[in-house]
Amino acid sequence: MPPYRTSGDGVRVTLCFGGSIIAPNVPDLGCIREIADALRELRSRRHEVLAVVGGGATSRTYIEAARKLKASDVSCDTIGIDATRLNARLLIAALGELAEPSPVLTFEAAIRAMLRGKIPVMGGTVPGHTTDAVAAMLANSSRSEMLMFFTDVDGVYTADPKLDPSAKKLEAMTACELVKLVTGVKMEPGVKVIVDPVGARIIERARIRTLVLGRHEIKRMPEILEGDKHSGTAILPGG
Repeated sequence: MPPYRTSGDGVRVTLCFGGSIIAPNVPDLGCIREIADALRELRSRRHEVLAVVGGGATSRTYIEAARKLKASDVSCDTIGIDATRLNARLLIAALGELAEPSPVLTFEAAIRAMLRGKIPVMGGTVPGHTTDAVAAMLANSSRSEMLMFFTDVDGVYTADPKLDPSAKKLEAMTACELVKLVTGVKMEPGVKVIVDPVGARIIERARIRTLVLGRHEIKRMPEILEGDKHSGTAILPGG
């Protein structure tokens, strides 16, 4: 696999950290510290970094409580967005002065922060969009050269490997194939998928080079970005 940057030049990369690794049950401080360390290393290598954080168990717990209280889907989505921003604040705390001090609410603000040398951290934005879609939109808006998803599953499989033992991991696939794989997923507050259909279509349309990686690859993030082998799935532009 060719390197994602030319020698001596930094890469602009959008990173999406799934709630499944940030807060699988409660906030995973070890994981958050690992992410912060990897992002510091990326910045030390002169890469430009934008980050998006999912809601995890915190989001789903509050969404389920809201449903029991007869909240609308829009209200449930808004509660889920609030949870993602809580997780974003934890990553910001771990990054210290390197990060923009509060969760960024718009793509324009994220790009401005990145250009000032800060790492913007986003959660959700508007009802109906998962953080997968937010990450794809941010990568497209910022003209990132790479989009990387980190999840509790180490790549894209032909089926959910937690439910289907015969599921096979795909080392590489096209964005078109990804769209076909996730088409039909029912989008509702708290939905949990590797890359949601909206995000997949943005990746396809914008031709964003994308990697889906497991939590164990976080420490190797700088090396993977610069072309080292990885154990995840590469999503390549084109049909």
